[in-house]
Amino acid sequence: MNIQPSAVTASRSYYIKLGRGGDWEAESLRDGVLRFGYREAPHDLCMRGDWQAVWEAMKLVRGDAGAATRDVNQIRAYYEANEQSIFITFVGGLLYWARPTGPVELLEDRSHRRATVDGWRNTSIGGSLLSADRLSGRLLKVQMFRGTICDVQAADYLLRKLNDQLSPEVAAAEEAERALVTAIVGLMRLLTWQDFELLVDLVFSTSGWRRVSQVGRTQKTVDLELILPSTAERAFVQVKSQATPAALNDYVARLAQAEAYDRMFFVWHTGELPEDDQPTGVILLGPQKLARMVLDAGLSSWLREKVS
Repeated sequence: MNIQPSAVTASRSYYIKLGRGGDWEAESLRDGVLRFGYREAPHDLCMRGDWQAVWEAMKLVRGDAGAATRDVNQIRAYYEANEQSIFITFVGGLLYWARPTGPVELLEDRSHRRATVDGWRNTSIGGSLLSADRLSGRLLKVQMFRGTICDVQAADYLLRKLNDQLSPEVAAAEEAERALVTAIVGLMRLLTWQDFELLVDLVFSTSGWRRVSQVGRTQKTVDLELILPSTAERAFVQVKSQATPAALNDYVARLAQAEAYDRMFFVWHTGELPEDDQPTGVILLGPQKLARMVLDAGLSSWLREKVS
C-alpha cells in the first residue's frame, strides 16, 4: 500500500544565503546543516533571548541603530526558528528547502551552525524537481535580498509548490488546456490527407526541422524526409491518417534497412496504437502528443480555419 507523504506546512518561511558568495553551500547541502555568519553576535545573549541586549551590542559594532535592528531581525530568525519553520535557498538553479532543529552551535571561528530535521531537499513531496526556471518570479525575487535571512513574502506560493498543489487560476487554465487538446484531436480528424500532411509539416518546421523532399503521395500515407540544420540529423516521417500495428511494424522494418536516416517519426491521428511505446529509433506521435504539439506551435487557429 502506498503511503501518501504528509502535507508540508510552515509557521514561518525564510530565505537564507549560505555564506558570502555561497561559500557554505556545498557543506550545508552535504551535511544537512544551516550555516550562518554574524560572528559579532553575542552568542550567550542570543541563546537567552535577550534581544534588547543583543541590539545594544550590535549597535556598538555597527554604529547605526537601523543597521543594528536589521542585524537583530536576522540573528533572531536564525536562533528562534523551530521545526515548524522552513528555510529555502537557491543553488545551481534549484530551490532547496529544510527545517531547522536543535540549538545553535557556535564554531571556533564564531560562525554558526544548526542541524536540520532531514537535510536539504530540492524536490516537492511528490518528487518533482524544484527547478528555478519553473518557479514564479514572486518567489525568485527573494534572491535579490542583500542581507542573509529574510521572510519569504510568497510563502503561500512556496507551500503550494512543495505540496504539488496548483492555484485555482492555474488549475482552471490546465483544465481549459486539456479541453482544447481534446478539441484539436477532433479537428485533426476532419482534415483531408493533404491538409493533415501540411499540418505535420508545419509542426515540424516550427521545431526547426526542414523538409528535404516528399517521397510518397497516396491518399492514406505520405512520407516526408526532414533534416535538422543545427545537427544535420536526418529523419524519415511516416504520416498516416489511420494507423495499425501492422503498418507501424512495416515502417520500423524499413527504417532498419535505411542507412540514410538517424530516426523515424510515425505520425497518425486515428488508430489504436499506444503512444508511449518507443521502438528503437522511432518516435511515435499519436493524436494526443500531436495535438499538444499543434497547441504549442500556435497552429490551433490555422487548424480551425482549415476545417471550418
